[in-house]
This record gives sequence, C-alpha cells and structure tokens, in this order.
Amino acid sequence: MTEYLPIQAHYHAHRLTVAGTAEDAFTRSLTSARVEMNPHQVDAALFALKSPYAKGVLLADEVGLGKTIEAGLVISQKWAEHKQRILLVVPASLRKQWQQELFEKFSIKSHILEAKTYNDMKKAGQHRPFEVGGGVVICSYEFAARKADDIRRPKWDLVIFDEAHRC
Repeated sequence: MTEYLPIQAHYHAHRLTVAGTAEDAFTRSLTSARVEMNPHQVDAALFALKSPYAKGVLLADEVGLGKTIEAGLVISQKWAEHKQRILLVVPASLRKQWQQELFEKFSIKSHILEAKTYNDMKKAGQHRPFEVGGGVVICSYEFAARKADDIRRPKWDLVIFDEAHRC
C-alpha cells in the first residue's frame, strides 16, 4: 500500500468527499462524517462494504490507526441505505464511548441495552427490546451472551464486534 504524508492523506480524503466515487452513496456518508479520515480508513470501509457475499470482514489494523472510524464509516453507510438494524457488541467499558463517537462523528443515535434498560422495556410492554428502533443497539459481550436467544431473533443488517479478539 502507498505511504502518504499527512497532508497528502488529508488531500485524498477531501478529494474523495468532493469529487465523489462510483459509490455516490458512500460519498454522502463520507461528507456527513465529522472526522478527519485517512485513505487507509476509507479503503478499509470500502473493502467491508464491497464484500456482500462474505459472511463478514475483519478490520485488524494496528492500535491507533482508526478501526473505530472504519467501522463508523460502514455503520454510516448502512444507515444511509436505510439498513438500520445494527448491533454493536463491545466490552462493557466501551459502551458509552461508542455511543458518543457515533453521535459526535457520524450523527448516528444509538442506545445502550443493558440489564436495567432491558428490564424496564420488558415491564413497559416491549417484549423484544433488541428490536426497538431509533438507533444502533449497543450492548456488552456479557449481556449479549446472556441474551443470545433474544439477539438471534432480529434480522440484523449489520453486526459489529469491537475488540473481537476477546471472544
């Protein structure tokens, strides 16, 4: 892969957002993001989005290279395509951080589903808390394991496992 200087990376990312690519919908996702992207992040997101027949992709860059941004771009694109049944399974300590980053960088709302919110929704008459719309569903690995049957019911458009090496 070509090495870019920071200014070149910024230029190429900007050029992609302004000039567009064959994937016009993806360009709209790029332009709405409030984050400075690097070309390798855009490439990784495009790779993930262009793999419709794969059962998934693994984004495994080195620490600090922006896997969260890559995943956010994929989420943003799916959201723009109205494929909004998105589940994000993360370590418990990262739930709030993911929620903030999705909103601040990509203007995507999400809600954290944990034991208290799950039980409150059940008491309020919502029999399938994982199927409530209004944003990306974020839960911890531990909670997902306890509610595995509930997680299997919805037909998810996208499921992301952050820090999947912990599985």
